[in-house]
Amino acid sequence: MASHVVATDARSIPASVVSAAAATYGLDPDVVVVLTRVAADGNLGEPAGSVAKLVSLASTSAFHTPSVLGKMQEAVMPGGEIVVGVLGDTSSNVAPAPEGDLLVAGFTDAKAAGGVVPGVAPGALAASKPTWTAGASFSLKSRKLKENTAPLNALNGDGNAAKAWKLGGDDDDILDEDDLLDEFDLRSGADAAAKARDAGEGCGPKACKNCSCGRAEAEAEEEAGKREAMTEEKKEEFKSSCGNCYLGDAYRCAGCPMLGKPAQAPPGSTTVKLDLMDDI
Repeated sequence: MASHVVATDARSIPASVVSAAAATYGLDPDVVVVLTRVAADGNLGEPAGSVAKLVSLASTSAFHTPSVLGKMQEAVMPGGEIVVGVLGDTSSNVAPAPEGDLLVAGFTDAKAAGGVVPGVAPGALAASKPTWTAGASFSLKSRKLKENTAPLNALNGDGNAAKAWKLGGDDDDILDEDDLLDEFDLRSGADAAAKARDAGEGCGPKACKNCSCGRAEAEAEEEAGKREAMTEEKKEEFKSSCGNCYLGDAYRCAGCPMLGKPAQAPPGSTTVKLDLMDDI
């Protein structure tokens, strides 16, 4: 099992090129292994995940295809590095594999490899294999709730400074929206809801504030003693004056006789149901 490898599809590679590549790309010259005549599919013959640093110097720029790079990616260990180049003198105008092919093969952080190596054409690329593996998962339940504390006197000048959203920095902060409300805000909301309920706003035990079905007038007469209390039978006598009761409960008042019934066709409309199996 080799941890540092210099590979090529050529029949041979000069020792000077191997030494220069090892020195430039950070390979240990004492343990580096040279592989020649690499198979056309990029199989290095090394166990999967055993190569820490790989320098692949092809004889032509057409060798490093995405499939070949993908095969080499299998041999590189997680967190390992690869350098892709083409054999030739430093004046050669030969383009190695594009960065996109390295990304497709599973490498990340593709960039130009630093340094000049005699016997290697300029434009070599370096990339690394990610530390995660295919099919890796992460449970959101394992994320701990982080407390977002505002500095003293940062907002309103006291120790109970209101919490604010952070624009930038750590994006993993989780903020509970209830923490944005203090006791005064919660009490104010409860008082406002109680006042609206006592005033009869919205559908409830009393007629709506903008009642159009006649219930408000009946309740007013009832309170004045001019009319006896309404019964369920008498509620049935009310007819819609707004014309929207057929649309459903969302459009009906609290005393609407159609309350609880499904939406219907507009009053006066006629529908004919045809049997599609009959000849027309």
